[in-house]
Amino acid sequence: MKRMMPVLTAALLLAGCTVPTATPDSAMESGTEPASEVVTTPTPEPAPTATPVPEEPGLDYDEIRMIVCEGSEAAELREGYYTMSRDGLWGLMRADGTEVLPCEALRPVAVCGAMRKWHWDVYRNWDELDALSAKMTAAGDGALCAAHGGSVHSFYYDLDSPGRDTTSVDLSALRYLQGGTPAWAVPMEEGCWDYFGDILPVYSAHEDPEGGPEMGWPGPMVEETRDDGQTVKWWYICRDGTALYPADLDKAGWFFDEALAPVETGGNWAYLNRSGELATEAIYDPICTTAFAKADEEPVSGAPLQNGYAVVRRGNGWGLLDENGVEVIPCEEQGVAWEGTTLWVKNDTGWHKTALPA
Repeated sequence: MKRMMPVLTAALLLAGCTVPTATPDSAMESGTEPASEVVTTPTPEPAPTATPVPEEPGLDYDEIRMIVCEGSEAAELREGYYTMSRDGLWGLMRADGTEVLPCEALRPVAVCGAMRKWHWDVYRNWDELDALSAKMTAAGDGALCAAHGGSVHSFYYDLDSPGRDTTSVDLSALRYLQGGTPAWAVPMEEGCWDYFGDILPVYSAHEDPEGGPEMGWPGPMVEETRDDGQTVKWWYICRDGTALYPADLDKAGWFFDEALAPVETGGNWAYLNRSGELATEAIYDPICTTAFAKADEEPVSGAPLQNGYAVVRRGNGWGLLDENGVEVIPCEEQGVAWEGTTLWVKNDTGWHKTALPA
């Protein structure tokens, strides 16, 4: 019995009970009543709770937007930089958040193509602008553009091209509308395929008789009815001489070397794959303005993919789409910005640099 008591006591202690201690042999032999001694289970101390670490304040801009590069619409987007706004005025920052130009411009900052000359619409004297431009150049951030009349990159199919084969797609009828002010149309060159990609958005048009042969300006878009009864506005022409005819496109965006291109259909934007089929529903709102947008100009197009991702918006909710047409960031954020290298996401504490979803 004496050998069993410690086992019983331990079992009761584990059950959270109180038990009398074992009676010593001397007390039993003398016949006296030993004093009762009670053993209690100690109450464990509560585990310390972690103190929440408040999120560091992010960049306090109202909006961070991709840089539109030339073109009348968002044909190209500039990697490495963003234009950002505060209180309705716009500036320029590197993708890592470093400010290059303060938020003073009346409209989003745009850029002159490969020259990397920035359009920063502010009222300052020329000496100040020249000094600022020199500082930017020394830091490797390009320069300010002193004056610019606009530029354009687009393609159309010339229905009046001499000798055009009317029984199939004829690459000799493809025209590249390029230049500044004024622009001019030229026959397609191999370098254009290399730069703009193997699948190009085009529309059909007759030459503008008032433009003159040296200008080659196209007239209005011609809506064509195919043998299957489908009316085609925008379509895609491929480097190998084939074509894609997606149904009911009001606008067609660029693939470049990406898997998807933004397209407008039924008043909303969707994403088209390289087979000419919609990879997403037409549920997105436009987010890109023109390169020379006015201060109050509304967005006009969806964003092309850059390195496999594109920013998308549904109403006030922003998200990120991948090359499979999947929202890897659902359209629930206050803001999302992606220019091909660095992702920024906005919440109540500002804009935060964020890792791409795994």
